[in-house]
Amino acid sequence: MKILKSFYRVYLRKTELEACKKFYMALQGVDRPHHEFYYEEFRLDIVGIGSFLLLAGDKADTERFEATKLTCLVDDLDAVRAYFIQTGVKIIDDIKVVPSGHNLRAMSPDGTIAEYVRHSDEFKRKMAGNAYD
Repeated sequence: MKILKSFYRVYLRKTELEACKKFYMALQGVDRPHHEFYYEEFRLDIVGIGSFLLLAGDKADTERFEATKLTCLVDDLDAVRAYFIQTGVKIIDDIKVVPSGHNLRAMSPDGTIAEYVRHSDEFKRKMAGNAYD
């Protein structure tokens, strides 16, 4: 079980997305996002750039997620879940299918709510023009 990458979540409106993408790419010296997709179920544009995950939507669409402060990309989501159960970490949302693969949300002992996600091979292929190539 390994955390491969961590993203600090930034919640914003869709009208702010392009300017923020340019800012975070320049800030981190990258010329393209790690990944970028539209999460239709929740009407969110999601863009991973370096250490930041931009979540853009209407206020009502982002509000339900704003308690989640961090996204961790992991190599083995089942092992993460088993570790949380073993150590008594509160699982808020159990493993489920999401557009990028599978995720779960949990609250660490310090109260931080984080998403843990494992990207599927299909998602990585779709993002081949981004940082996966």
